[in-house]
Amino acid sequence: MPLASRLLPLALLLCAVQVAAGDATWPEVPEPPRSKVEWVVYDSHVNGLPTRIRKFESELSADQVLNFYRQQWKTAKIGEPQQTQSGSWIALSTLNGGVQTTVQVKARGTEVRQGSEGMLSMMDFGRAKSDFIPVEIPQFAQKDVTQVTESVDGPKRSRLVNIVSAETLESATRRWRSEWLRRGWRLAFESPANAPQAKSQWLASFDKERSSVDVVISYQADKAQSYITVNLIDAGGAK
Repeated sequence: MPLASRLLPLALLLCAVQVAAGDATWPEVPEPPRSKVEWVVYDSHVNGLPTRIRKFESELSADQVLNFYRQQWKTAKIGEPQQTQSGSWIALSTLNGGVQTTVQVKARGTEVRQGSEGMLSMMDFGRAKSDFIPVEIPQFAQKDVTQVTESVDGPKRSRLVNIVSAETLESATRRWRSEWLRRGWRLAFESPANAPQAKSQWLASFDKERSSVDVVISYQADKAQSYITVNLIDAGGAK
């Protein structure tokens, strides 16, 4: 697989991950009316939680979308759906069994044509995994893991791991590079030291048999932190 194609998930994270359907039964959640809807994640795991995500663009206003789901969820056994707001985004959540369903929406469009855009997500807390950190992640980094996204696309399984570290870029690069080489992985690609972003970012790819590891380390001086993304790709599929 070309390096650019393998590094794409590192930048896009959850955007456009396509995975196979699971066997579990998910609750039926209607799409907002007068909307264009497409899958982002059909059946995946985020921090051990089975997850589904759809994104939409709607002719309805944000308030109309929220009112649509308030009507849909008004008979929920746990009571009224819970609403929160972060900036221009408004979220409405309900619980059905162990599955939490959330619609996040914000306004979009022009003065002439109003509308909204958003995400419709489901997370199954009833089937959560407690051991979601991949065993391949070194012990020195496991305490700093912030998110793990696991997905399967045909014969390939991807585990995208986000890590925050207090190490400098030089220290983190040296440690991660040495770790994969020590384990017998082949360095297939490494960003050149004279690249424009070399002082703030390091990219590398390692191969071993039918598997690969892509690593991106970005350092933010104002926060004195390194942000590490590791994409583990196993050509053997789900395990």
